[in-house]
Amino acid sequence: MTHAYRKGALALMATASLFAIIAAPAFAQDTTEAPKDEAIVVTGFKKSYADALRMKRAAVGVSDSISSDGLSRFPDLNVGEALQRIPGVQVNREEDSRNASINLRGLPGSYAKITLNGMNFASPVLGGSAPLGAFNSDIFSAISVIKSVSAADQPGGISGNIDLQIQPALSRKDGAWVKVSSEYNTLGKYFTPSVTVSGTHHFGDRLAVFGTVAYREENFRRDSIHFPQYTTLNTTTTPNFASRFADYYAPFQSNGSCASGQVCAASGTGAKSTTGILLPSDIRQGVKYNEGNLLTGVFAADYKVSDNLKVGAMYFYSNRDMPLTATDILDMDMRDGNTIIDPQTAPYLAADGRYYVDKYNFTNPRVFASYRKEAFKQMTNGLNLTAEYRNDDWRISGALSWSEAENFGYQSQLDVRNTAKPLGSSGTGNGLTGSFYSGGDNIDNFAFKFNQSTALVTDTSGPWTNPNATPSGPVLVNPNGNNFIVAGSDNAADNSVGNVQVDVERFFQNAWMSSLQFGLRAEKDEYVSTGYRGSVVGVQAQNIDSRFVVQSEFAGDFFGEDVNYQRNWQTVDFDYALSKLQPVTLLPGQRLTYGGWVNDPADGTFTNGHYTKKDDITSAYLMAKIDTEVLGVRVRGHAGVRQETTKQVITSLDRTGSGLTATFKLNTRETEYSNTLPSLLLAADLSDKLVLRLGAYQTFVRPNPRDISPLTTTVTSTTDGYTVALGRVDIEPYTSDSYDLSLEWYNRPGGLIAFAIYKKEILGQIQAETRDAVLCPAEGYGLGLGTWSVDGDICYSTLTTNTGGRARIDVNGAINSPLPLTVTGAELSIQQNFDFLPAPWNNLGGAFNYSYADVNGRTVAGASAVLPGVSRNSANLIVYYETTKFGIRAVYNYRDKYDLAAGGTFAGAARSVKARGQFDVSASYNLSDRITLGVDAFNLSDERRTEYEGDERKVRRVDYDGRTFQVSVRASF
Repeated sequence: MTHAYRKGALALMATASLFAIIAAPAFAQDTTEAPKDEAIVVTGFKKSYADALRMKRAAVGVSDSISSDGLSRFPDLNVGEALQRIPGVQVNREEDSRNASINLRGLPGSYAKITLNGMNFASPVLGGSAPLGAFNSDIFSAISVIKSVSAADQPGGISGNIDLQIQPALSRKDGAWVKVSSEYNTLGKYFTPSVTVSGTHHFGDRLAVFGTVAYREENFRRDSIHFPQYTTLNTTTTPNFASRFADYYAPFQSNGSCASGQVCAASGTGAKSTTGILLPSDIRQGVKYNEGNLLTGVFAADYKVSDNLKVGAMYFYSNRDMPLTATDILDMDMRDGNTIIDPQTAPYLAADGRYYVDKYNFTNPRVFASYRKEAFKQMTNGLNLTAEYRNDDWRISGALSWSEAENFGYQSQLDVRNTAKPLGSSGTGNGLTGSFYSGGDNIDNFAFKFNQSTALVTDTSGPWTNPNATPSGPVLVNPNGNNFIVAGSDNAADNSVGNVQVDVERFFQNAWMSSLQFGLRAEKDEYVSTGYRGSVVGVQAQNIDSRFVVQSEFAGDFFGEDVNYQRNWQTVDFDYALSKLQPVTLLPGQRLTYGGWVNDPADGTFTNGHYTKKDDITSAYLMAKIDTEVLGVRVRGHAGVRQETTKQVITSLDRTGSGLTATFKLNTRETEYSNTLPSLLLAADLSDKLVLRLGAYQTFVRPNPRDISPLTTTVTSTTDGYTVALGRVDIEPYTSDSYDLSLEWYNRPGGLIAFAIYKKEILGQIQAETRDAVLCPAEGYGLGLGTWSVDGDICYSTLTTNTGGRARIDVNGAINSPLPLTVTGAELSIQQNFDFLPAPWNNLGGAFNYSYADVNGRTVAGASAVLPGVSRNSANLIVYYETTKFGIRAVYNYRDKYDLAAGGTFAGAARSVKARGQFDVSASYNLSDRITLGVDAFNLSDERRTEYEGDERKVRRVDYDGRTFQVSVRASF
């Protein structure tokens, strides 16, 4: 598989060279070509690429754009998929529900600023970057990625600004169009309809209105095989352990202890290894099923009051509502001390220096039937009001906007669990036996088999009791030792953005400075976060019966039938179980989750998830626009500076104590910071075809509150004092000094060969701080824990413990790291249409782009810094053929391996994702002058997504999405 990807990358480079070679004969012909700005009459794919090229050339800084085709569409699965055709953009496929967030220029999507027609707006962000799958692309006319940011641009993006553009009403043509579509997903065989209606009307030449409404039903899924846990082979239950595996384990020391970093066994010799043998001990096959709808709309009006004054209003709305989304998991767990593992292959040495087995027989495993209702909603809407006055000397513009957004994720987890039992005289415990093989580095070889055909999970007999003295937590237990689980986290974020902005520009004639521009902006942002964790407390446990467990609907259709998965698959009938378990009994002081369960206050989801963050922002900038000649070369540019001040107020739910006895109180903290952001962008027109761009500018990013969580402060008593976890309320934005250089050769109309390099020096990333002496102010953060002082490297309080000693304060928090992180990269773009060739080759065109990004830096602890989710190399190859009757476009997208952070339900080190390529095709056919048929096919190469840890044989997760096909008919009026 790896070799195939390398060949794919070589093929991309070879084809790119071919584009340049084919285009070369046209260079000599350019003397008879039309001037560069002469209109090129094109439609469809050719039009979209020509429009994007025109936008790129007109800009001063480095930028790239995508434009809707002649059918008012982006022929991609969603906005994120469309954006990845731009050099430097990578879509994040680890997100299960086509959320389509992206990375830009070697940085995660949270380092980019997303704007709407150049204005900040509330995007439906829960954590990380904005889910671009929350928008229907049919409402946008173009999307620009502004990589070099001027003083006049909205601040807040280190990697760049992503501007979602909606063409104003007065710039549109009169008329209407309707598009009706159907989508088919091969995985699950789901059909879903969609419809878009759009219309524009001019009342004379001064007033125009338009509206677009797009409705789409969504029904798709992702099948996954997970290996969340690798644990050590049990030394007591493994058959013939001493004779087979003792050489891989260390002996105990003379005092009976096991040396640090070693894994010991009574029979261990350490002859081959002292760290034992690891095996995949938790295996899950699961389906993330998505069902819901997306409604997106925009309504706008423009009025030209006079030849100099124009006003406009635009309302936008997008709501992605997925109420039927759920995950169905069959979890087979081998970690119990009574589970017998009998390896069927010799241990192999992996890249991390440890030994593994990935093929074994098993007896007495734990088997969990788990169903998780995971409805979510991503909504945003807002109103933008604009006005502009312009004459030969002045341009005065104003904008007033208000927007609000919601991202709500609801999870209710119900499990019925068949636990491992004491082995007893039969030696089989719960009686389940079978065999397993992970497939190694090829999931096609995956095999999981149980020897019995009867259901693996059946026991729902009561009575069910809570094992805790004070009922709490997620678990109920029955007399047979089996478990019933109620769990799941609810997370929601509501945010609003209100801003007013005024820009004034004074034009100068016949001067090196074409204009002087300044602006003022005031903005109020509010982000309200809530979080709950469901528990089993108060459920109607007496109603649990045999109807809770059913055969999974995916048991006969999983992973494209390409692997030997476990078909004996039980799950929970969620709707039936919910009707029996609720309403719960709610006691005084308890509260309900969104799902109707009793909240678990001891869980971090509740404590860390409740806070409000308010930002009052004032900003001013001054910028000179340059347009002059230097040594006969036209030089255009922007030189300016922006000053921005932020007053931040955070109200958090702080906790004292732990568990059910914890107490909570609201705490408000205020901070203020300022940023001075200079910017210099220059574009030199070296000839009528050659443009050199340079940029040097400073930018910053305010991290999403959930990315720097916890914002709450917790205090927990210990035997010798207190443990204090500080809320990260004093974290300031990351800042960056950025530099761009780009050389662009517009060799002919519709053609471009460009090469860009960039460097970003980032300061202020969040780093954990655990040195008590650094976090030990005398006033003790006002927590009421006495006066603090440092003795050696330990923080003490004037309070005393029960034994009379000074209370020790073990404090941890976070700081803005003083160590720089440097991102460097390069981008190559080639775009050509071959209309200079004889027919039929004159209808051919295409593009190739390649991006490289590298990250260097160290954490405070000295480890190498890693930005998760970013590939070092990525590329796109696009070929299209278009006539007046039909058009077809083929796209191959490739990105090499990248790293993910450790965490979630996965134990162990950070994971990597294998290199992946994907082949997509789009086509259109004009049935008449007004009716067009469109066909799109995504992931025709039927690719998977594979995570591994260190060694590709140590697989952690494999995802399969299948292929997607769309058919649309568009009629214009």
